[in-house]
Amino acid sequence: MSQEIPDMAIWEYVEDDDRAWIGVDLDGTLAEYHGWRDDGGIGKPVPIMVTRIKDWLANDKRVKIMTARVATPNMDEYGKQVAIIRDWLKGAGLPEDLEITCIKDMRMVELWDDRAVRVILNTGRISHLPTPSI
Repeated sequence: MSQEIPDMAIWEYVEDDDRAWIGVDLDGTLAEYHGWRDDGGIGKPVPIMVTRIKDWLANDKRVKIMTARVATPNMDEYGKQVAIIRDWLKGAGLPEDLEITCIKDMRMVELWDDRAVRVILNTGRISHLPTPSI
């Protein structure tokens, strides 16, 4: 059996990187989701996630909104979704200028998502450890 890499290994190389960021899914994580609405509307804020984001921001953490809503090549639709999300953020008491993306990169250190399953690095096995915060 190969040597196991500790579940926390990824944090070692990014902990002091000011470009590191936390991704927060919109529908179903930050906002309630009960199915797609034809008007593109977003559900009610999930209070614990709003508080969590405010705490991260107060501690100088970088937060991005991760959402498939902006995964479109149609720039008109992209612009429409960004405007809807920014309005929603403002109404939820969050900064409306948070970055909005559908793309993760090497600097994303956490993803808070209702559909994600955390696995132990390089093993494919499910991790039952809580997710650490940067």
